[in-house]
Amino acid sequence: MKMFLAMIVGLIGGFILGIALSSFIGVIGITVFGQAVGIKFLPYYTSLVCAVALPVIEYKRG
Repeated sequence: MKMFLAMIVGLIGGFILGIALSSFIGVIGITVFGQAVGIKFLPYYTSLVCAVALPVIEYKRG
């Protein structure tokens, strides 16, 4: 149950992190290059990475 909860928190937190990171990359891209730059589906990628990484970190921590 604890691992499942860590996976859900990782999915939600990773998605929010991906949105923030995507916005930051977009603002930097517009500032530097004058056009929108970014990674397509970045919030989905970060949510999957965090959904795997957070349970692994939680398992190793104890």
